[in-house]
Amino acid sequence: MSSLPNISSPWVPTAPVGSGDNAWQLVAASLVALQSVPGLVVLYAGIMKTKWAINSAFMALYAFAMTLVCWVIWAYKVGFGDQMLPFAGYPRPLMTSEDALEQALLPAIPATANFPQATMAYFQFVFAAITIVIMGGAFLGRMNFTA
Repeated sequence: MSSLPNISSPWVPTAPVGSGDNAWQLVAASLVALQSVPGLVVLYAGIMKTKWAINSAFMALYAFAMTLVCWVIWAYKVGFGDQMLPFAGYPRPLMTSEDALEQALLPAIPATANFPQATMAYFQFVFAAITIVIMGGAFLGRMNFTA
């Protein structure tokens, strides 16, 4: 991991990890997660015919769950890890137990956040997951769950 340059700008926070920023990030991410799983699952089940309601609900739930698996195994580090290319990082597992509670770090920009790395990973995950669930709504009635 590369070290950040020592710069003094308003973008580099000085507050320690554990401030109110952590609570707000968790609340905001949880609200997005509630829009994904119960919200879109019920919406998709409600707009389909009765015989396709369970299929559409499981497609949305499966999209959310598989996004979590991919996010933890390789996708987080591709988006927010050390850069391999100008637009993508090295695909690696999300984090170890040692760096889960460290201050969140974004290597692409010289800035850190006032909350732990685990909070940043959760916050970014729910937005990645709701994107896939919304995209899955395009396949409603066109694709079976087993496909």
